[in-house]
Amino acid sequence: MKRISIATFIAFVLALPAVLAGAPAGSEQEIRAMEKLWNESRVRADVAALDRLLDDSWTVTHGDGTINTKAEYLADLKSGDRKFFADVKQDDFTVRIYGDTAVAAGLSDSKVEYKGKPSGGALRFTRVYVKRDGRWVMIVSHATRR
Repeated sequence: MKRISIATFIAFVLALPAVLAGAPAGSEQEIRAMEKLWNESRVRADVAALDRLLDDSWTVTHGDGTINTKAEYLADLKSGDRKFFADVKQDDFTVRIYGDTAVAAGLSDSKVEYKGKPSGGALRFTRVYVKRDGRWVMIVSHATRR
């Protein structure tokens, strides 16, 4: 019977949750970084960064129930119709990885105007990412007022 070292056993035990979930250990950190980029890019109206982050089929359901496609959302940011006035705050934030799919959820608060009217505010959100060709892209976002 082979014996394993204590260090090998500890390394195995620490890696077990990621192995069981079928996800690389860094996937959660990658999604957290994507969320940071998502929030910062919206505040800066960085359409180029958002274009890379969002899948072409991406849609968003806003807290008031309206829906935008990627093209509509990016056009609103580019034209200034949708403006973020301060950093987006996140709280109670979780990331769950399911192979090549990730679900990010939590609470957010932002000061936004859409066509001159207040928007944003306190929301509960869920965003879904998939890994395609070795990189994560957001495929859908949904928010509800809290």
